[in-house]
Amino acid sequence: MGRHRTKKPYLELLDKPVLAHTIGVFDQSTVVDAIFVIVGETDFDACRSAVIEPYDFQKVAGLVPGGETRQDSVFNGLKVLPDDTDFVVIHDGVRPFVTDEMIFTCLGAAADWGAAVAAVPVKDTIKITDGDGFVVDTPDRSQLWAVQTPQVFRRDLLIEAHRHAQRKQIQLTDDAALVEQLGLKVKCVMGSYGNLKITTPEDLILAEALMSKTTMRVGIGYDVHRLGENRKLILGGVTIPYELGLIGHSDADVLTHAICDAVLGAAGLGDIGQHFPDTDAAYAGIDSLILLGRVKALIAADYAIQNVDSTVIMQRPKLAPYIPSMRQRLAEILGISGDQVNVKATTSEGLGFIGEGKAAAAEAVVCLSELR
Repeated sequence: MGRHRTKKPYLELLDKPVLAHTIGVFDQSTVVDAIFVIVGETDFDACRSAVIEPYDFQKVAGLVPGGETRQDSVFNGLKVLPDDTDFVVIHDGVRPFVTDEMIFTCLGAAADWGAAVAAVPVKDTIKITDGDGFVVDTPDRSQLWAVQTPQVFRRDLLIEAHRHAQRKQIQLTDDAALVEQLGLKVKCVMGSYGNLKITTPEDLILAEALMSKTTMRVGIGYDVHRLGENRKLILGGVTIPYELGLIGHSDADVLTHAICDAVLGAAGLGDIGQHFPDTDAAYAGIDSLILLGRVKALIAADYAIQNVDSTVIMQRPKLAPYIPSMRQRLAEILGISGDQVNVKATTSEGLGFIGEGKAAAAEAVVCLSELR
């Protein structure tokens, strides 16, 4: 791993060691009864203190000292299994993207065939070369699979395969190959191209990107209000000089209301009328930026606002001079930067109530990211 002096299972992957991520999947699995972690003899204390104890795993039954080779290490694990064990699931500690579905699928296939492995069809053409790097053969890619873990076996079958290999002094790179040496079939079941084995520094970077990916949610909002005399025209929290203002229970800021609805919609929290009904005297004449601040507070624990795109539809007055101030006010309330808030203005080309100067409307789209 180049500059990384820490062994791969104990490297930090976002918030915890790689091995802790991996064990966590098996610990939560409904088809796993007990977990034995095969560990280098000099790593017992590190594994306990960094991986096992901090995360309160319920199914870790013990740490088992490894051997000189992977094959020896697995056999050490087989020797400590309870006598009533029917199936053994073997998994690389540095494959943290394993899923319960993969475990379940492999177990089901092993119940039918005795041995099953997660694998994926290879995407690239494979070349066989000689000792000097020259191509000597190109196998048919359609029959090639890249084998992963989990690999699941009947316990008695796997022990027999290991003992056969010991008698024949065979050393192979995975347990499926040992079973194949017995002349038995191993079933390949579809794994995942995302079931990454962290082996190189580049793998760790990719794993961080995969694990930090967030769910994005999008909401839309719309509001419309009539224009009338003796009212202030307020849009995006900015008061705009004009002989008419928007009529409503609050300050009737259609732009801010549309953004409120878009945020609530993206979070699946209903609409502005549900949270701030116009039948409640507490909201009479209220500054809509206050309402936007409350909407922001409703989602703050679960979502971050990535961006807002909005449009005011109004025949008069010209709004372009006021848009920078709108963007800044809205961004301040939402706790984001000004370049994350976009405000546009257009007319309805003289059509309808808006075109006749009797009303104004606003539309907004908001993108939220789920906080992990």
